[in-house]
Amino acid sequence: MPYMLPTILKNLFTGYATRLYPVQVREPFENARGHVVFLDDKCTMCGVCALRCPSVAITTDKEKNELAFYPLRCIVCEVCVEVCPSDAIELIYKWRPSSYDKPVELHQSTRLAHLRESADKAKEGVEKKRD
Repeated sequence: MPYMLPTILKNLFTGYATRLYPVQVREPFENARGHVVFLDDKCTMCGVCALRCPSVAITTDKEKNELAFYPLRCIVCEVCVEVCPSDAIELIYKWRPSSYDKPVELHQSTRLAHLRESADKAKEGVEKKRD
């Protein structure tokens, strides 16, 4: 016990060895991986991100015009960000807050909806010209 006395006294009179987390939040390191964000107005629902995702965190349903993202499956490898042809996926360098359940983010492509509406109008115009 006497050989531990210097260590005990040193620990009593020095400061904390760790941060007081809720009060002192550490900024993420430079180039630290954060989380993936989808931009619905740029997405064309091509499905390349879902095909290339190694953890199957992204699924697409083209009939419903819907993209499902499972954030807890995501390993933040940035493959989806690199392969997206319309730059509709971005990487934010801040960590995602913790959650108590398994969230699923559902995204509807607004760009694809506008393209479908204009295609439907063009078809109606062609059909009217034929009549």
